Amino acid sequence: MKMKKTWMALTMAGLLMGTTSGGTLLSKIGAASAASEAAFTDVKPSAWYYASVAKLAGKGLVNGCGDGLFCPDRSITRAEFIKMTDSALGLPVGEAAAGQAWHVPYIQAAVSAGVHKTSDFNDNWSQPISRQEMARLVVRAVDEKLRQAKTTDPQLVYEATKRGILSGLSGGELGLKESSTRAQATVIIDRMLTLLAGGTLPMDKRAASYAEVAYTGTNVETMWGGKFRQLPFKANIRPYIDGEFKQIIIIDMDDKNSPYMNWVPKSSFEPVNKLDPAGIHRLTYKPWKDEYLVAFKVNVTNTKTEKLSMPFMSMISLPHFIFALHMPYGSKGPLGSNWHFDMRTIHSQEIWALYSISKEKVKEASTYNNVFFYFESFGNDKHKILLNEEGRIFGGKIQ
Repeated sequence: MKMKKTWMALTMAGLLMGTTSGGTLLSKIGAASAASEAAFTDVKPSAWYYASVAKLAGKGLVNGCGDGLFCPDRSITRAEFIKMTDSALGLPVGEAAAGQAWHVPYIQAAVSAGVHKTSDFNDNWSQPISRQEMARLVVRAVDEKLRQAKTTDPQLVYEATKRGILSGLSGGELGLKESSTRAQATVIIDRMLTLLAGGTLPMDKRAASYAEVAYTGTNVETMWGGKFRQLPFKANIRPYIDGEFKQIIIIDMDDKNSPYMNWVPKSSFEPVNKLDPAGIHRLTYKPWKDEYLVAFKVNVTNTKTEKLSMPFMSMISLPHFIFALHMPYGSKGPLGSNWHFDMRTIHSQEIWALYSISKEKVKEASTYNNVFFYFESFGNDKHKILLNEEGRIFGGKIQ
């Protein structure tokens, strides 16, 4: 009996450990792995990765690290994860030549299939794989179009988050430079198999928002399912004042776990002291309810001087939205509060222009593809700054 347990422990040590025999273990384990999937004493049924470990162990795609352990928190190397990906995809993998490292055929198979690009990395195979590197591989694995297309890292990370492949860490942050663990890698491969089988996955809205902003400058698709025009873009705001619109951030003010909610001061949800207001409040001073905060990051530049300081809301209007202010003026924080532009000198200044829009209006705009999303100038110089074609962001049939 003791010899049998020892044999099982040795057999389970291969696929994720990257031993010199790693290339041949997969075909030898088979049903033995399925029988031993529940034998990992360090994988409890309550663990968030338990189901994925059991599923992949049953398929012979993951194994233990010896002595009946899975070592879920141990890092996984680049070579090991590529082997997992190849095996899950069923890619044809040759035998390693005499004197060749076990992982070489797996790398070659991944490159040949277009899943791995040597421009991503082409050495340091025993180095722990990062979450960024893992996202590249798995997104290409599930979408053959991305294997041939010219892509960027922000694009691939966004594709990974919106498909539900990559979730955020505890605070929703992406942690792209962090090393992946065996547990994380197993869950990612499990999700990959779900998508390849035609299934769908829940999306981590915070992670997808952060990834979308990094890729496009806005999280409008994640939050609303809409599309703004490509950011950044430049536009004339009013005579002698130009703006470069760099980011548009949407925050659900009813959801304490909303993406970017940590940018909103807690005082924004407290009763307003009109004599000494603090936090982000609409000009109505009504409590936030059933609304989104929409923050426009704009780099404002003037071409002529005037003896005045002008708030953004006096430069141009945003119909269907209510202007909001971060108070007191000069407060620190991600959304800033320097919403006045000093016209007395020629210069550029970054401003966060804050607005609210009701969820009812967003729903109406989505249903009827309404013209809600544009800025409009004041006075005789009438012009609009469209946030997408004709001020519509949802596409589809116009009603």
